[in-house]
Amino acid sequence: MPGDKLTIGAIGVGPVGTILAASLARAGAEIVVADLPFRIDQIGGNGLQVDWNGELIEQPASTVDSIPSLKDLKPDCIFIATKACILEKIMPDVVKAAGDDCIVISTQNGIGTEDKIAEYIDPARVCRMVVNYAGSVDKDGKATLSWFNPPNFFGPHAGEPNEKLVKLVGMLNSAGLTSELVDSFTIKSKAFLKTTLNSALMSICGVLGLTMREAMAGKITRSMAGELLKEGFSVANQLGYRYGDGIWGKCMGYLEMGGDHHPSMSVDLQNKRPTEIEFICGKILELGRQFDGLNLEMTRIMVSLIMTMEVQNGTRTPDEFPDYLYK
Repeated sequence: MPGDKLTIGAIGVGPVGTILAASLARAGAEIVVADLPFRIDQIGGNGLQVDWNGELIEQPASTVDSIPSLKDLKPDCIFIATKACILEKIMPDVVKAAGDDCIVISTQNGIGTEDKIAEYIDPARVCRMVVNYAGSVDKDGKATLSWFNPPNFFGPHAGEPNEKLVKLVGMLNSAGLTSELVDSFTIKSKAFLKTTLNSALMSICGVLGLTMREAMAGKITRSMAGELLKEGFSVANQLGYRYGDGIWGKCMGYLEMGGDHHPSMSVDLQNKRPTEIEFICGKILELGRQFDGLNLEMTRIMVSLIMTMEVQNGTRTPDEFPDYLYK
């Protein structure tokens, strides 16, 4: 395997997927993209394009018109960079694409996306990425790297890291998308921390229509964000995740640097699309229900409000409220 070129299937090439795919292509991987027709047309015409701090990165990529068609290319790795809320819908096709030897990497928001994938794929071939960069894609399909707080983290769902994953992380480091390989417990801890940060503002901004900067500037909404952080960390402690002294203050400082734009959950609600609530605040609440004595009321309220808005938008039915809201 050392020295061989990796063939990588990219399912979903929005900002995160495009930057990841372009970086891997820059390091010598062969990239094959499966996405919606309009995005396939853009990639087919222009390849992968990323504005990286003023430098334009242009890399070739092949495309397929369906996820199962990836199987014909015999990919070594497939990464999934779609919304977490469509995992159940696409996983039967991912199973066909992955065959018997391909590793599958979740690069998505939230907690437990790798667990959901492992319900379909051999857990020994399932991996997780915690993404520490963000960007946007313009109308012509060019991605722009907005910020990068290195490193990204990669880890196996269970067991030891697959040699393909080890090589992939090395390739990203050679391309400048600095990444670190960690064990299965640590990757879950990293994912929980990032999700706790996301949960503190996504739901508030979604319900109230605020930007992240507006939410942190308001006395009441800033206090609400702080309570959501505290509740998330109370669950983390029960799960054995330790982030060190002063983590709450560090996270509040991080949130105060939020930009004057709407987070993805707000945009999904505004456009009447399903949100990732069940993998973000909802997953924190679901996991917390395993333990007695935790005060998770702010999280429960925000999950309830977001899911009610989804009902109003027609993306959730009234009988699709999870049991953990009522315990």
